[in-house]
Amino acid sequence: MPTTINAYAASEPGGSLAPFSYEVGELTPNEVEIDVLYCGICHSDISMIENEWGMTQYPFVGGHEIIGKIAKVGDAVTHLQSGAVVGLGWHSAYCGHCESCHSGDQNLCASAEGTIVARHGGFADKVRASADGVIPIPEGLDQASAGPLLCGGITVFNPMVQFDVKPTDKVAVIGIGGLGHIALKFLNAWGCEVTAFTSSES
Repeated sequence: MPTTINAYAASEPGGSLAPFSYEVGELTPNEVEIDVLYCGICHSDISMIENEWGMTQYPFVGGHEIIGKIAKVGDAVTHLQSGAVVGLGWHSAYCGHCESCHSGDQNLCASAEGTIVARHGGFADKVRASADGVIPIPEGLDQASAGPLLCGGITVFNPMVQFDVKPTDKVAVIGIGGLGHIALKFLNAWGCEVTAFTSSES
């Protein structure tokens, strides 16, 4: 039986978001259906609404900083249960068998599927994704503000891990925007001596 998802979509480049409903079929064995609790707004959502990258399909439902509760799990999903609070970021699925996936660098998977590329995202009451594309949200983390960790947060945290940044390091952050301010928070919490470069005195 089809499920109706109620969302907000842009119908043309630069268009305003307006109510939009669509139907999805049966959940596939490796998918989860998530009731969206919160969804951040990233500049990439705006770029996709504007079709700045030439790959937007309309009507377009953005939203890839999603915090939600699992409503349904596919028959093959064993590591997640209904009711679990999870996060869904830029990618909603990975191939699971390439070198990047096996080495823990799923973000580099050449077959990764975007949450808002050729599918509808989290500006909706529900969203679907591969079970391997969602992340359990730890208890105690503020669900209302956790969404940006799934995009901007991981974007700046990943190089901290890759370059083995230590608490004794001196680190500079260029730009205090959406990404930069999260980097500053991470690095300060890690104990680094942090310098911020900005083009504005404010």
